[in-house]
Amino acid sequence: MNEPMKRIGWGTLLLMLTLFQANPALARRDELIQHDVEARIAESTMLRGARIEVHVERWLVVLTGEVRLYEQKLIADRIAWTTPGVFEVDNEIRVVPKAPVADAAIEWKIREIVNTDERFRAAGVMVRVDNGEVLLSGSFVDFRDPSRLKHKVAAIEGVIAIKISAAFLIAPGQAEPGAA
Repeated sequence: MNEPMKRIGWGTLLLMLTLFQANPALARRDELIQHDVEARIAESTMLRGARIEVHVERWLVVLTGEVRLYEQKLIADRIAWTTPGVFEVDNEIRVVPKAPVADAAIEWKIREIVNTDERFRAAGVMVRVDNGEVLLSGSFVDFRDPSRLKHKVAAIEGVIAIKISAAFLIAPGQAEPGAA
């Protein structure tokens, strides 16, 4: 079995075949998908100067190349996922900062973000940075806050990966999920 088929998985493939049989217009040619993703990446002001290659096979988009900021990797990923006809994205883009950045400098900038935003301070966000890889953990009230934090941290030069471990608290006056 070829590599893209292994990545898509049998369940996804079965779903795609079922959808395409029900509505053949859903199936877009790989070349058209590739052209659309490449055009949208080229139009993005945030991705100017980034070296990103796009390969498409059976509705699987594989992104490769290098970008300066993790934020750019996230933007390219979002572009691929929101392109019509795409069923899977494999983002293999490497983040390569212009110059090496010390973990302590990255951590200091993240702590500055956390300390200037009440939501993140209240979540008790913990930060660990190891060779540019950032691990964040906290107990958030709003389910959107980990994503907000991730995108702020992604804009920091030197960050090459971000993982977030999030717990969610119930805000005062908010009912527990499933409660009547």
